[in-house]
Amino acid sequence: MKPTFILTHESWELVLYLFASMIACILLGIFIGRKFYKEYEKEGTVQGALFAILGLLLAFTFSMSLSRYDKRIDIIIEEANDIGTAVLRADLYPQAEREQFRNDFRKYVEARIAYLEAGTDTSKIRQSLKDAAVVSQLLWERATRLSKDSGTTSVASMQMIPALNNMFDIANTRWYMNWAKVPEPVLYLLYLLICICSFYSGYVLSSKKKIDWISVLGFCLLVCAIVHLIIDLDRPRRGAITLEEVNESIVELRKMF
Repeated sequence: MKPTFILTHESWELVLYLFASMIACILLGIFIGRKFYKEYEKEGTVQGALFAILGLLLAFTFSMSLSRYDKRIDIIIEEANDIGTAVLRADLYPQAEREQFRNDFRKYVEARIAYLEAGTDTSKIRQSLKDAAVVSQLLWERATRLSKDSGTTSVASMQMIPALNNMFDIANTRWYMNWAKVPEPVLYLLYLLICICSFYSGYVLSSKKKIDWISVLGFCLLVCAIVHLIIDLDRPRRGAITLEEVNESIVELRKMF
């Protein structure tokens, strides 16, 4: 995926920019309002409509990021189950083949754990994927070769091959799920709408002799906290909200060996 401004900055940095932009827009609104503002009877309707749209977009964006977070959890659990199933089906083979399969499965599990622990280190991520691909090829070649033999190994391979297919497919699904994020145009639209609402708030506040800055700062901090949560949910490898606990389901597979 091509690096973008949002992807290359931490969530706290993006929220800091947002907070500064909100304050700047409010101050600009106050400055312009004191020159041009005239109180109208229906001004509350315009302000209410703007904030209703903002609330709707915040809820929509939060829902998108939360649904993707839940989907990632389901995929991790499914991957742990698929690997565990494939490891258990190695017991269907005679002792010699069983040990070879279990040895390769052990290497595969370690490669997947390395993938989990790589964090945002792209070199470690690539290496773990490469290691897993090498072991996957060995597992597949052995299962297909044994499926052509007569006797118990062919029957066992009829059970092993579907399990390997599921194991490889879910790993691929998990990789591409990393890029299933809230579309950046949605985040930019959210940023623009927040700035517009901030400007209009300052514009309306300009009519007051004394501005309640505690309420203003509270509003800015609350919006920034929600946006931070949205971005954090959308970044499982960094930030305050991670998938470490559910990743333990794959680490626990070590006990099978």
